[in-house]
Amino acid sequence: MDALSSIFEIIKLKSALYFKSDFSSPWGMDISKGPYAQFHMIIKGKCILNLKHKKTIELYAGDIVIFPFGEEHWLADNQNSKKVNGLKVVESIWNNDPIFKGSNFATTMICGHFEFDRNIEHSFIKSLPQFIHISDMDRKEFSWLESISNLIMQESGSDRLGNTIAVNRLAEVLFIHSIRAYILQNNDNIGLFVALKNPKLSNVLKLIHKKPEYNWNLENLAFEAGMSRTLFANKFKETVGETPLHYVRNWRIIKAKQFLKEGSDPISEVAEKVGYSSEAAFNRVFKKKVHKTPAVYRRTAL
Repeated sequence: MDALSSIFEIIKLKSALYFKSDFSSPWGMDISKGPYAQFHMIIKGKCILNLKHKKTIELYAGDIVIFPFGEEHWLADNQNSKKVNGLKVVESIWNNDPIFKGSNFATTMICGHFEFDRNIEHSFIKSLPQFIHISDMDRKEFSWLESISNLIMQESGSDRLGNTIAVNRLAEVLFIHSIRAYILQNNDNIGLFVALKNPKLSNVLKLIHKKPEYNWNLENLAFEAGMSRTLFANKFKETVGETPLHYVRNWRIIKAKQFLKEGSDPISEVAEKVGYSSEAAFNRVFKKKVHKTPAVYRRTAL
């Protein structure tokens, strides 16, 4: 399993589709900051997106926008259109009495949200941008992204068997593909996403994720990267934002929390699974990082 796949596995990604709906002018939807990642797909027509207190951009058919941290924003057919609370808009569509119905068609949109564990202390969460915009041109550049978005468009609003679960699962894949596209297009010089594009660093991350129990040290990590110890240590820290061994320790704790929460193995076995031959040593490291012993964490996490 590659590094990005293992990260998606650990953050427990889920999605929910709110609606696919036609909006007639004048229309405007105000979305407050929320606990979930919001997404919008423009199917037909166009609209304006305003990132509160930042900038306004135009969206066209085929565009996809994602707010990984649920930042507040509004969408409208016109800058001056009245903006209705997003929850009221969703409720009106669910009740088959959409607020923005009429003959003056302006925009068809699909809207929904993604859920993932934002509390995981991993550089993936820190590397996520506040806003991702994938234009129709960008989407068509990546055939896999175009295919999944077209499937969502086809399934949304249909009455096929298993439609609801199919759309929600497709939306999860959309998020993954969108992050993949963002990584490939990202021109930043630092961050986990930059490391994932670097074949040498990506290989090291993959091995750390695959074998948290292995006795990783700077020497064997540098060997796997095909670099000198000094060059590797500097490159990893400069790119990812933490030292290689700090990353190893952090990933071990993340995996340990998963094993404790989802499994029933004795704590001594969990310790071995994440690279600690001594349960006492594992307890010390875990408590220092999590501020709870493994036993207490298991009881309170259930």
